[in-house]
Amino acid sequence: MGARGSDYFRRGRTEVTVERNVANTILDRIRASKNTAVAGFMSLPRPTVNSSHASALRIAAVYAGLSALWIVFSDRLLAFLAKDPATLTMLQTFKGWFFVAATSLLLYMFIRRGLQRHEQSQLALLESESRFQGLVESAAYGIFRSTVDGRFLDVNESLVRMLSYDSRQELMARSLFEDLFAQPLDKSRVTDQILVAGSIKQTEVQWRNKDGAQIAVLLSARRSHHQQNESPVIEGIVEDVTERRALERRNQLLQKFEAIGQLAGGIAHDFNNVLGAVIGYAELALERSPQDPQLRKYLQIIGEQGNKGAGLTRQLLAFARRQILEPRNIDVNEVVSETLGLLRTAIGAHIGVRTVLAPDLAAARVDPTQLEQTLMNLCVNARDAMPQGGQLLVETRDIEIDEEYCRRYPYAHPGRYVLLTISDTGMGMAKATMDHIFEPFFTTKEPGKGTGLGLATVYGIVKQHGGLIHVYSEPRLGSVFRVYLPVGSGKAEAPKRASEEEVRGGTETVLVAEDHDAGREMAQQALEKFGYTVVVAADGEEAVKEFVARCDQIALVLLDVVMPKLTGPEAYRRICSVRPGVPVLFATGYSTESDLLRGVADRDYPIIQKPYTIDALARRVREFIDARNVGTARYAGRNHS
Repeated sequence: MGARGSDYFRRGRTEVTVERNVANTILDRIRASKNTAVAGFMSLPRPTVNSSHASALRIAAVYAGLSALWIVFSDRLLAFLAKDPATLTMLQTFKGWFFVAATSLLLYMFIRRGLQRHEQSQLALLESESRFQGLVESAAYGIFRSTVDGRFLDVNESLVRMLSYDSRQELMARSLFEDLFAQPLDKSRVTDQILVAGSIKQTEVQWRNKDGAQIAVLLSARRSHHQQNESPVIEGIVEDVTERRALERRNQLLQKFEAIGQLAGGIAHDFNNVLGAVIGYAELALERSPQDPQLRKYLQIIGEQGNKGAGLTRQLLAFARRQILEPRNIDVNEVVSETLGLLRTAIGAHIGVRTVLAPDLAAARVDPTQLEQTLMNLCVNARDAMPQGGQLLVETRDIEIDEEYCRRYPYAHPGRYVLLTISDTGMGMAKATMDHIFEPFFTTKEPGKGTGLGLATVYGIVKQHGGLIHVYSEPRLGSVFRVYLPVGSGKAEAPKRASEEEVRGGTETVLVAEDHDAGREMAQQALEKFGYTVVVAADGEEAVKEFVARCDQIALVLLDVVMPKLTGPEAYRRICSVRPGVPVLFATGYSTESDLLRGVADRDYPIIQKPYTIDALARRVREFIDARNVGTARYAGRNHS
């Protein structure tokens, strides 16, 4: 590679690959090979015009001198040998023919040798051009030559494929500057640098392909002259970095979401402990309050606001993917039909609702409650985008994601999915808005009109299930949300209905271990209200000590997942070493200790989610004590190790 080619196309980074170095110097090497092959018969360095002229003059002078010497010497020799004029004339005639024959033979040999060397140089040139043209065509990067006004002179197949054209001729009919550059600022910047500075290196610009879609490319180019008297041309190499930039933006977004999720998980954990105490004490106060309507109204408002706060923390935890899921194989069509039936009134009569549900739809492996939440949030979001009315369309179908799709969307995984699509004819969104729609607390609504957690919740639910969500929207053209749900391995299961039976108490002894003081006292009073004897502990070590002291009396242990000294699972393992199979109920406020919480769920331990109501706590405690009494071991967990 020549020094000029290296200066124009060198990246200056150690990680530049061999393929890119070869591609960047192809044009230089083709030209250098051609000049070397045409240089001369003897593979000498390329002669200049003056050196060729001097060589020709030297050869002509030598030939003229030798000819003159031959004529003078031969004439004198013949005059000496032949005294008879007739004999001299005959010998001079023979001398002339001999001179012509010898000169013709020498000229023939010289010309033949020259033609052979010329033929060899031409074959070497063709072979060299063919070899380097093959490199051009097989390069992974687009390569082109054009005039300074943008008219293409040559392009390789990689550039044709990169820009989605059908043939080289079709692309060469376009203009580099007028048809390919998507941004006027990019075009002016590139032309100024090439025409004034002479070159550009690794400059990222936005181009348009044949379909009009924008792609990000890294462009290196230079202005060059093939011959001194020829017009200058632009030679360039192009790399498509659209997928790389999309992946970088996706990674940045995921990092930001992960940071927000960790913060949300920690906040929700602490809030749930506080809200659990607020809701529980409000219920206890309502039962014991005098018949004062105003006081009871205040207590009811406290309980309602506590439940609203609990709803907000649940949304935060959904975004942070800190929820305890109960996935099952479900019929998505059935969930869509039931949810839309409940939403008809909320959506309003001014919006037409239509469904296109695929028959024989595969069962999706999701938590039905979370799917209902996702569908409700998306439908309500669509309703809010159509204040003057419009059309809401909900569709389902089976779809399979292949490797090609995953190359365009690196965060996707190949496999079978159930596709749930929610489309509206509303106001739509600009790109600047779409870049933030899944962020918590981001909203385009007026203050007080929304929390900004609806789509963040949807995003977290879908991602926690291992699914995908894509959004397409344009201002005044509506929006389309596509939710990809992983397919289950079996048939859809029948939905579980919540039990409405009356809450029953008992006289058994329950060990309650909770590090939050107000939450521990509330749980104690709630269970004592239903007749249980309650033993309390403020941390994991104290829970083990209390259990050892009363191991034969305790019917069930209620353990917070995260506690000082010993965590809930660690405390339970020590308890089981004293008395295996003790019924357990773990309480969680969705700690950021996600691995610990996942371990509890993986072992099939029963979990009650904070904040819980008094009735919910009493119902769960009774359920697991009764399960122990009838010999069901599931509630003690499948693995105590």
